[in-house]
Amino acid sequence: NYLWGMVDRTTPPPFREIPALHMPEPECMVLGGGIPLYCIPGPTQGLLKLEVVFLAGRVHERHPLTARAACRLLREGAGDMDGAALAEATDQYGGSVSSSDSMDHNGLVLQCLSRFFHQLLPLFARMLLEPSFPEKELQSFCRNNRQRLLEDLSKNEVVAYRELTALIFGASHPYGYNSTPEMYDTLGREAVRAFWEDHFRAGNALMVLSGEYDDAVIRAIDEQLCRPMRAGRSEASFPTPPEAVRRVMHTRERSSLQNAVRVGRLLFDRTHPDYYPLYAVNQLLGGYFGSRLMTQIREELGLTYNIYSHIDAMRHSGFLYVSAEVSKEETSRTVDEIYAEMERLRTEEPDAEELRMMQRFVAGNLLHLLDGPFNQADTLRNLIVEGGDHRDFDLLAGAVRDITPARVLELSRRWLDPADMTEVIIG
Repeated sequence: NYLWGMVDRTTPPPFREIPALHMPEPECMVLGGGIPLYCIPGPTQGLLKLEVVFLAGRVHERHPLTARAACRLLREGAGDMDGAALAEATDQYGGSVSSSDSMDHNGLVLQCLSRFFHQLLPLFARMLLEPSFPEKELQSFCRNNRQRLLEDLSKNEVVAYRELTALIFGASHPYGYNSTPEMYDTLGREAVRAFWEDHFRAGNALMVLSGEYDDAVIRAIDEQLCRPMRAGRSEASFPTPPEAVRRVMHTRERSSLQNAVRVGRLLFDRTHPDYYPLYAVNQLLGGYFGSRLMTQIREELGLTYNIYSHIDAMRHSGFLYVSAEVSKEETSRTVDEIYAEMERLRTEEPDAEELRMMQRFVAGNLLHLLDGPFNQADTLRNLIVEGGDHRDFDLLAGAVRDITPARVLELSRRWLDPADMTEVIIG
């Protein structure tokens, strides 16, 4: 409709519910060395992306920080080319190579125009197959990261998260240990290279190809990257984290205007039957701007500007935590209100309108994850790294769509008991 020759801004567009979400099944083929290649085609204005993932992270380390260092140094020298030469050769064709890493994986991502892929693939393959790990670049990596760590340790929110994970998983656990400046001082080239030699192998690898490509691209990947890769597979060593216990008050005094509050507990990985429905419960608690924590603690009481709850999922475990920054005077009250909102979910069923609002918000976020082949590739990578596959997307969407008030109550009673929470206050 038009009003006086202009678009009628007085009438909103019709509301439409997002239909059931489904992630298309990627084409999967097994290339040389038994390496799976997941293919997600789609129009991207002549662009493609190739991500090589090694399921090799902290749980494979013999020396702290070697997983991250090995990944970050792949681009800093390969064969007889140093990092500057590799970067210049990549830039010549308008490509980019970036690192990809998490607690459980490391790898590289190549993005480029499809028509220049065959010129860039040999360089990309050299970085993965022939890294030189120059001593000079390792020292630069250690120096820069040591300085960044010192800066981060001045931030209450960073220290609070580090303390929480150390308490939940254990200070020496792969998911719980915290890097220190001294670790960078003792990180050696031989340890970094040994991590690459032991774990960057075909048996630990998978690849995700997305965008505009053809059969010649796949053949080139097989011949230049998969078949030359060293064979073998390495197993992770995952110590069992301690069971959830009564909450621990862990407070540090620091000179600052606000306290960083973190309240959380150990959970499980995404293969647990409660993972996806608990994701929906977490959204109700503090997963988005209309959540209970935000509505009560920010909007009604004005105790903080931002407060959220999160579920961090890793390949072998996971945890839930609430995060907020509050004034020192209101810290104790804020913590009490966090537990009060958990108790509300444990004692009262949410109404239908609250569920609908949460479900619509999550559906919009999930829809974004399917927007184009590159987003689908990132989503698929995350699901695989965390122990799932493309079908887990549908499981998540279905669990959120089908959650009932009774199921919310049941899961909250099981997993949101304040007595099981670990509490960290840094300020």
